[in-house]
Amino acid sequence: MTIVKGGSYLTYDKRGATMNPDIADWAAWARSQGWTVMDTTKGYTQFFTPEGDYAGRYPATPSNPRRRMADLKTALKAHGLQIPPPSKKEQRAARRKGI
Repeated sequence: MTIVKGGSYLTYDKRGATMNPDIADWAAWARSQGWTVMDTTKGYTQFFTPEGDYAGRYPATPSNPRRRMADLKTALKAHGLQIPPPSKKEQRAARRKGI
């Protein structure tokens, strides 16, 4: 389900909260790796490591999306999350190598 809010598109995640579609793939990848991804009432999507440490956030309507994406990417990488998520082909190759 997609809603329009203030000219930008927001999507609902499985829990019914709004999430910016720019980072929906990263959020799904982070969750699959044991990270916690939460949407705040202020419109931010926050990322927490599996240990519970705060890693970064992304606003629902960023004024400079390119800069905010770069900041989030740097923060997530610094905390050990592989960004961008590996492709199916890369995942298959890693399984074959036993990594």
